[in-house]
Amino acid sequence: MLGSLMLSAREQSVSDSELNQFADAYIKVQKRNQVAQQEMMVIIEAEGLKMERFGEIQEAEMDPNKESDATPDEVKKHAKALAKMEKMQPELEKKAIQEIESAGLTFDQYKTLATTIQGEKDLQQRLQTILVERQRQEN
Repeated sequence: MLGSLMLSAREQSVSDSELNQFADAYIKVQKRNQVAQQEMMVIIEAEGLKMERFGEIQEAEMDPNKESDATPDEVKKHAKALAKMEKMQPELEKKAIQEIESAGLTFDQYKTLATTIQGEKDLQQRLQTILVERQRQEN
């Protein structure tokens, strides 16, 4: 019960300003992620794999109960693509943090707000309203 009281208190203390900053940061990070995904697709295809096949090999690699039907050549291509994408990760994280900070939040504030919003339906609805409005403004 104390936990739910604390959450309700936190929900009420999330101002419209904070929620708007979070929305700005969220949109910027999502856009950055879309660019990163496109870059990763280029890497995968440059290694000679289709996205779907890369995903199948990745899934089999992550699931110990799943047997991979990947050829040795596909395994090499998958590993090379994965290594290139992992090299990108620090730069992607750095850019995401810059996007968050450009919206007026620290990374810790962003994470705290994300956790709070995730746990509160009312905040989710308020955020959704802001995001929909921002999308309308863009179009």
